[in-house]
Amino acid sequence: MVTSDPLVLTNVVTSTAIVLRLMMFRKPGGRHNWWASWLAYLIILAYATVPFRFMFDFYFHVHWATVLMNLIICAAVFAARGNVARIFHVLRPE
Repeated sequence: MVTSDPLVLTNVVTSTAIVLRLMMFRKPGGRHNWWASWLAYLIILAYATVPFRFMFDFYFHVHWATVLMNLIICAAVFAARGNVARIFHVLRPE
């Protein structure tokens, strides 16, 4: 494992935090949005590859811009409390 690179470790922790927050989202009494649930599912699948590749020693390097973008996305996910519909509300057609 690449445990000596702080960028790799930061990206793995950030991706894991995004995946766990999206997986633990629950809105009691809320309306089901099929597009938001599918989008959350796809985001979880995409971000879950990072910790798995790290665990199986197949994650070698990462660019600082990738880490920065993932930190921004992680902040947005936690600010929205895992609600993908709230994050992408701007993109939803009225």
